[in-house]
Amino acid sequence: MNKIRAIFVIAALASVAAWGQDRTVWRTSADVQEGSRGSVVGTVADADTARNRLTVIPDGDLNDQVTVDTDAVSTQYNGFGGTINGSPEIFLGSNGFNNVRTGDRVEIRGTATGGNVVRAERVTLLGRAVDAPQTGVGQTRPLTSVSTPTAYGTTPSTAPDRTGRIEGIVQQINPEEGRLVVVTDQRKILTIRTEQGTSVRYRGDLYRVSNLEIGDRVRVEPEGGGAVNGTEVRSRSIEVLQSAQETASASRGVGALNGRVIRVDRANNIIQVDTGRGTISVDLRSATDPAGQPVRGRDVQASDHVELSGSYSGATFVASTLRFTDDNGAPVTSGSSTTVSAAALSDLGVVTIYGTVSQTLAEGPQLVLRDTQNGGRAIRVYALEDLAVRTRTGTYTTAVQLHVNEPVIIKAYRDGDGNYIAQTIRIR
Repeated sequence: MNKIRAIFVIAALASVAAWGQDRTVWRTSADVQEGSRGSVVGTVADADTARNRLTVIPDGDLNDQVTVDTDAVSTQYNGFGGTINGSPEIFLGSNGFNNVRTGDRVEIRGTATGGNVVRAERVTLLGRAVDAPQTGVGQTRPLTSVSTPTAYGTTPSTAPDRTGRIEGIVQQINPEEGRLVVVTDQRKILTIRTEQGTSVRYRGDLYRVSNLEIGDRVRVEPEGGGAVNGTEVRSRSIEVLQSAQETASASRGVGALNGRVIRVDRANNIIQVDTGRGTISVDLRSATDPAGQPVRGRDVQASDHVELSGSYSGATFVASTLRFTDDNGAPVTSGSSTTVSAAALSDLGVVTIYGTVSQTLAEGPQLVLRDTQNGGRAIRVYALEDLAVRTRTGTYTTAVQLHVNEPVIIKAYRDGDGNYIAQTIRIR
């Protein structure tokens, strides 16, 4: 029996060593290369319970973001509970996800699936500013575990920074959670936590947090002497120094902006661009390409390099034109950063597309293909999740089951705006 245990321990240790040798440390989203296995340490900026998805700000670049997809069944969460029989409690799947809080400092281990997305195998809590009650029921360590997982505490691993009064521009507001994001004059991005009784004053009058607007210039008085944990500050009071409406009336003139796209809000046609000096929110609702065709959020992907012209309205850059560039700033005519404008298309009708899947319906609202016949340009195709897909063997699956790098032939209808709507899909 002891020999069997010894063999099991050696084999398990070997697998752990193999993981360590094969694992990459991702310091920014640019390090998250498709197919690689690795880990990233950072602070949770958002938790989307509907999609079991986390947004993490990596320690390597506080202006960057990494998207983390978790499995509702198998992702393992360590350090979020107490102990069971002397061993740290472990949560699996959605029970563990429900224990993650915005502002938690975590380590994510998993596999990169493309588009700066990590499929998490393990989420470990390294520290949190305020202890939070656990929800759901955890499990003891897995039977395949060689040793007891490290019992991380619920306090930050390092002492919090101290800060005084904060001044900056409101970039995001979530009154339901009592949270807003402020870009300071030093180009730092801070999450401001508010309580129900947090006072908001403007010209001597008292308002609610929900009355704040994106673009307002505010002064924040931190609570308890100004303790900062990661990128989060708890506020005692907020004063509006200049409203967004005032700023809009005196908005800056036409200017230029260039950088790398790190986040896309396709529903609202808003992108976040890393300029190298900070992150700027860009409104694409009025943007066109150099040919005069509309460019919207659906045409842009995270990691695209863009050059924009437009004007500022508060902290938001309202783009009038958008041009895709390469890493050196030169215009691109093919590749993943290229969109297909309506002017470049022939007459409306059904077209046949040969390509490989670079983004699945599980990762976004559209299929994204690399066109194998036209220099690898990116083509976005609308498809119903349950659209029948014919396999190589003549059987059928559905569009939502397609995988990255799968070669396909799609017959699609092209509408007047240049959108492709899939009619049939066949795996080559």
